[in-house]
Order: sequence, then C-alpha cells, then structure tokens
Amino acid sequence: MTELSTKMKNFVAEVMPAVVGTRRRNGSVQMNPIWYEYSDGYFWLNSWRTSDWMRHVERDGDVTLFLLDPNDVGRWAQVQGRLVEASDEHGAAHIDKLSMRYTGHPYDYRYNPRPRVRLQIEPVRITGSID
Repeated sequence: MTELSTKMKNFVAEVMPAVVGTRRRNGSVQMNPIWYEYSDGYFWLNSWRTSDWMRHVERDGDVTLFLLDPNDVGRWAQVQGRLVEASDEHGAAHIDKLSMRYTGHPYDYRYNPRPRVRLQIEPVRITGSID
C-alpha cells in the first residue's frame, strides 16, 4: 500500500467530488463523478451492484480516482488503486455517512433506491500537485 504524505492526507480529507475512471470491455475509459472518503489508509467509495463503473472495478480489480480542488484547479491528485473489498453489508450505512459529509443530510433514496455497496480501495500510486 502507498502511504500518503501529510499534505496529501490533508488534501484528500477536504470535501470535494472525485472522478472515478474505469475501463470498459472495449478498452475505452469511463469516468463518473462520485463521493468518497479517505480513512485508515484506504479510499472508500459507494455504488450499487448494477452500475457500470462498479462492474468494471470488480472485473478488473483496479480503479483511478481524480480529485480536483473546485476552488483552485492547480491543486489535484490522481490515485491509482486496487479493489480490496466490495461490501453489501456496509453499503447503506456508508452512503449515509458520505451524504452527511457532502450534503449535511442522510442519503435520499428517492434519488437512487438501489441497495448500496461500499468499496474499499487501496492506493497503489499517487501523483498530483497540491502546493
């Protein structure tokens, strides 16, 4: 596992959307905006079983996250990661936690009523500019 520097830990702790990049079967790249959190040395994402990007991650085992400071596009990070676990058991509680982080409210299932899955991503390479 790649250890994040103190500066990078502080950067990824900020609340900002990330873009998750995965590979389709034909080799093209799919990118989707997501909520995330960084905790205990891992990036934690949330999705549902039938989402395309989650199927790609489960199939390939790898994912790339791109974080861009919305107030300063010169501050960014790219995280190449490996799937450790996709857990149905913790999905609902985790999407509520992410929703509180991003909106201040529990997750509104009217937006997407599908059962949630929590993904644990181990960072294997991190690049960026956060100064």
